[in-house]
Amino acid sequence: MTSMMKKWLLIFCFLSTPLCAEIRLKDKLAEADPGSYVVTEQNKNFTLVHIYNLTEHSIVIEEVTIPAARYARSPLPWKQWFESGAPGHTSWTMSQINLETGQFEETFSFTHQGWINMKDSNPFLTTLLNLAFQPVPEEKRRRVGHSPGVGRPDCRPIWNPLLTVEGRRISQVPFSAWRAKWPSDGTELAKKRIEIYLPHDIDDPNLAEYPTYFPYWIEVDSCVGSAKVRIVDSGTGAHSPKPALPLRPPKLIGEGKIHDDGFALHLETPSYYQDFLVLAEETDGFFGNTFPLRCEVTQLDEQSVSLFISRDQLDAFMTPGETYRFVISPKEDPSICLVTCNRL
Repeated sequence: MTSMMKKWLLIFCFLSTPLCAEIRLKDKLAEADPGSYVVTEQNKNFTLVHIYNLTEHSIVIEEVTIPAARYARSPLPWKQWFESGAPGHTSWTMSQINLETGQFEETFSFTHQGWINMKDSNPFLTTLLNLAFQPVPEEKRRRVGHSPGVGRPDCRPIWNPLLTVEGRRISQVPFSAWRAKWPSDGTELAKKRIEIYLPHDIDDPNLAEYPTYFPYWIEVDSCVGSAKVRIVDSGTGAHSPKPALPLRPPKLIGEGKIHDDGFALHLETPSYYQDFLVLAEETDGFFGNTFPLRCEVTQLDEQSVSLFISRDQLDAFMTPGETYRFVISPKEDPSICLVTCNRL
């Protein structure tokens, strides 16, 4: 399994611990608390994953990576390291995820000061978020020590991963175990069993606060062994030094086209822009009249839409043969304006 797959398998297992028939990761993401974080260790790298923001429909997370050898030269407590700008980091990204679909809507790289092309994203991430995890019965849980043998009662204690909170190990917190099977989709993970461990929420004022919706251990089984990813630290109340996620503006694809039945515009746009405002301005004179127009929005694919204004609206407000300036803005951010001029 590739390091990217292992990383995202961990990052998106943001779950809570009550036992139920099944859980889906995209449904549990909504329970995350802004400021919570975990630190993973894999392939000689540490990655801190931080919950930046949460709304009704989306969640924003940060990932900050540093080579383990570089961090070891001048180690700091992880929260301090993150809040001080993560000295020595090699990658810092921020992503927005749709909580209803599990789709990545945007990823911005602060390292390269630019957006990552969402068309290049791996589709297995959405599969993971929609995967149904089942609880592992206690009699099937992993145990500590050697098996007593066939026919003998198994009195060994149940195995639990380590729980580390802001550098301190906490041993008195039990875990629940969950399993899922990857669908047969032709990928490297196809038909593989995934097992995750989540800490119970213990009501004890003497315990440090810790995220209960992060898995502290994840394991992927295959015919040649298993791949494991572990959490080396976790915590709450972290504050990012970065500004809010930069949202990429939509772009016009070509010029608008006049048809017999109306006016059509094509836009390349992130999926988080769902609706648009369209104004038509007269270009003759300095103070030309302005007309608001209703448009029908059609999603062409994940990154493009079509806007259509009916002929009835054009005829009601405009004069055939005249040139008009069309101003298009997403309702989610009216400060963004796209302009095109067309003659009716």
